[in-house]
Order: sequence, then structure tokens, then C-alpha cells
Amino acid sequence: MRGVRLEGIILKRRNLGEADRILTVFTLQKGKILCLAKGVRRITSRRGGNVELLNRSLMYLHPARSFLILTEALVLDTYQKLKEDLILSTYAFHIIELVDKLTAENQESRVLYEDLVYVLQRLSRNPRQIFVRAFEAKILSSQGFANFGETGLVSFVSRSKSEKIDKKVSGVKKILKDLVTMSWDEIEKLEINKKQALELERLLQYHVERVIEGRLKSRQILRKL
Repeated sequence: MRGVRLEGIILKRRNLGEADRILTVFTLQKGKILCLAKGVRRITSRRGGNVELLNRSLMYLHPARSFLILTEALVLDTYQKLKEDLILSTYAFHIIELVDKLTAENQESRVLYEDLVYVLQRLSRNPRQIFVRAFEAKILSSQGFANFGETGLVSFVSRSKSEKIDKKVSGVKKILKDLVTMSWDEIEKLEINKKQALELERLLQYHVERVIEGRLKSRQILRKL
């Protein structure tokens, strides 16, 4: 079978054997995929640095029986500013953990891929939490896990019996709708107060944890920071 060339961001990696790694990659062309990077843990490997977590790379892959085999990788962006800062790197890993948890394999989503690239770029240039909240709202909406429309309350919370959560939604539902529909340039200009920021964070955390039926590792690290 012919090889393929895919652009993607490394979401996760797992060691296999003495020198190989299985990579989870969210790609522009095919959505989330798994691929096998042979020998990348060897000191002499030229590809090891190109397939680090969070890297956006152009990857050349050859179909095999069980996995796509990585034959070559060219780095497009390492998001080094995010990696060099403890808090920013935790936000970045929170974002890629969201993508991994909320997407299925081999389901193309160019809009989500573009949002992923945009949010990492924006955080690198202008580290504001509103970008993280916007990405959370966009991925929940685009993957069909929540409806932040004008009518009524957010879908999950409207079915909840928690009056406390329902009351909080009413104060931020327009902001949520704006975060889903606005461009990243418009989001960058958006200003919200501290109370609104806290309500957004709590509400979106509630949604995510309902979907994944658990807690994100990155969220637990952020609490400690």
C-alpha cells in the first residue's frame, strides 16, 4: 500500500519494547490516529526530537498490518514558549488531553484541528485563560457534547437537578455562545470579569467531567499549582 503524508499534533505517546513508541496524533486529514515510531528512543534516532509531545509535525506514514508506521517526520512547530513555562505547559497539555479524551479515532475534523492550532498559537503569544475556556467550549460544541445556543440552558446542565449549577449557567450562557461562535481574533479582544471567569471554568469543567466520566490529569496538576 502507498504511504501517506499527514500533518498532526502529538497528543500522547507510549513506550513499546526497548526502542519504539506508539504515538497518538490528531491530524488535519484523518482526525485522531495511532502510529508506531520504530527506534525513536535510541540516542542515534533522528526522528526522536521531531515527535515529542505537543509538536506539530508533517509525518510520512506507511500502512502496516496493525499500525501506521512512521517513516519520517518534519517539525512545523514545537510551541517551545509553552513548554518552557510550567503553568503554560500544563494548560497546553490540558488542551491536548481534552482532544484525546473527546475524540474518536479516524474521524476527520478539520475545524477542530484548526482550533487546536489556533489556541496553541494564541497561548504562545498572549497567555490568557480565555483561550483555554474558548477551546473547551468549542470542542464540546463541535463534538456534539453540549449545546450553547441562545435558547434555554446548556444541554447537560438543563437535565441536571442541581439548581446551584443552573443558576450559574444563566449568567454566563451568552459568553459561552460567544466563545463557540467568535473567531480567535474576536476572542482575543473579549474581556470578562473575575466572577465570570470562575463561573466559566467551573461550568466547563462540569461538562467535561460528565462526558469523560472522570477527571483530567492536567486539571489535578493545575490545582496543585
